Amino acid sequence: MPRPISGDPEVNPSVPIPQRGCTISINPLGLNAGEQDLLFDYGRVYIVCEKRMERTLRILQEFHYSGSKTLCVTRLHPDLLQEQMPGVPMESTWLSERPGASNIPPNQLHRIAQRIGTFLLGKKNAVVLLEGIEYLTLFNDFVKVQMFLEQVNDQIMTSKALMLVPIDPASMDVRSIARLRRFAEVVAPHYDSI
Repeated sequence: MPRPISGDPEVNPSVPIPQRGCTISINPLGLNAGEQDLLFDYGRVYIVCEKRMERTLRILQEFHYSGSKTLCVTRLHPDLLQEQMPGVPMESTWLSERPGASNIPPNQLHRIAQRIGTFLLGKKNAVVLLEGIEYLTLFNDFVKVQMFLEQVNDQIMTSKALMLVPIDPASMDVRSIARLRRFAEVVAPHYDSI
């Protein structure tokens, strides 16, 4: 079951932040007209089930508009990600084997966790997008990726942040998804089918 959003008006006093029990409406952003509003709670991880991360990016934009600082750790190059979210300033890290200042190789889970932890320091109501779990499992066995996600989940809970993790359910086996559901809420069109 979705959870409500809690906010802190000190993040950006000119933009009202949804308070506990309120919703983030993503319908005005062009999703299916019949889709329900989504409720979130800081201190939680949310798996967003979708083939592409269009829905996740819309949710991320809503958090940005409400004053949240965002970090995107993705397989998508930062320039391409910025094209999909024009006008939304964000910090981003590219999961890539290519060397670069803002790149982290997928086999270095500890560096990804460290990057997320550094971003969360001193930020209220921060939102982290972690896309590429399937990619990480190509370079690490699933148990290591699960332990990494548990470590990041601890950081999210203690810093009262929120993390969005888009996953294509068709790309992972049912058992792996069940393991991830132990510590995360699932945002999916058909919750019971995952």
